[in-house]
Amino acid sequence: MSSRWMAALLFLGGMAVAQDPHTGHGAPPPPKQAPAAGHEAHSPAAPGSMPEGYAEVRVPTERQQLIGLKVAKAERGRLTGTVRASALVQADETREAHVHSKLMGWVQELFVNAVGQQVKKGQPLYSLYSQELFAAQQEYLRARGTSPELAAAARARLRLWDVPDDQVRRIEREGPQKAILFRAPLDGTVIEKLVVAGHYVDPEMRLYRIADLSRVWVVADVYEFEVNRLDRKGTARVEVQGVPEPVQAPVDYIYPTVDPVSRTVKVRLVVANPRGVLRPGSFATVELPTTPTEALWVPEEAVVDTGTRQVVYVALGEGRFRPTRVKVGRRASGKVEVREGLSEGDSVVVSAQFLLDSESRLRGVSSPAGHGGH
Repeated sequence: MSSRWMAALLFLGGMAVAQDPHTGHGAPPPPKQAPAAGHEAHSPAAPGSMPEGYAEVRVPTERQQLIGLKVAKAERGRLTGTVRASALVQADETREAHVHSKLMGWVQELFVNAVGQQVKKGQPLYSLYSQELFAAQQEYLRARGTSPELAAAARARLRLWDVPDDQVRRIEREGPQKAILFRAPLDGTVIEKLVVAGHYVDPEMRLYRIADLSRVWVVADVYEFEVNRLDRKGTARVEVQGVPEPVQAPVDYIYPTVDPVSRTVKVRLVVANPRGVLRPGSFATVELPTTPTEALWVPEEAVVDTGTRQVVYVALGEGRFRPTRVKVGRRASGKVEVREGLSEGDSVVVSAQFLLDSESRLRGVSSPAGHGGH
């Protein structure tokens, strides 16, 4: 224990045996029966009054300096803050494509064969041999020479199977092709590949997952009791593991459901990622802005929270400090809202308050009713 704290305890101990103005003696009055450990009596005192089991404390000026006692005023103003939450980087679902074959057949050749490979829209992905597709090519070529209506219907079928126009022109020019080339539906990065050359594929099998990662989502898990505090038009601060600099991102969407296990709501942020340093699957931490509100507030350290009540020590002047029960609300940026128990301009203790709390409760137990612990 440091010399400063030891001195503080000795001086507060000196206050505990200060001369009582009612008896004129240095010894304290006979103690009352203290409540058993772990069974603190519930105080029925309303906010603004002194809780049961507490007493007013007097600390001379020289002792205040010794224990580092400081005060601050309760102020009224805009209370703003943030909600901190864990998050995960994900691909932007609006810029993502799952590549399936609409036909059953065999993959003849792969042109994109590695996860992480960059592709452009229209770039060849794979070629497919399908008996059904080969028969459809023959039907289309026969219909071209006999019936324009049948030819149009046959070409529409090829289009519905995602056969590219350049491949249709090749069929018209060279005849039925054993393997038809299929192309990338968008610019992006291959983030999943589930096919190899020679694979037999069907419509249920996903071949590729391609995403444009120039913009990503950061999806945060926010506890349901904090969701209504969020500023839905605000900008959040995002720290992604492995990325040295934090980024700013607007709040894009708050999901309408609550996870039944974690009791959290997902909040989506949209983050520009031109250099590709934000990778899907990375963990992140976000600080989401809250809606500013007008409130009476004090520094957060002024409130002594026992678990059953919140107490502040109001400076009355001449070294007197009165324990006062308060009702608190939101906490943000080192401040706490006081809904009941204080008035604007009241001075409250923000340093050495726990020493005062110990002394006040000791006096509240040891002093008989009517003495007030002075």
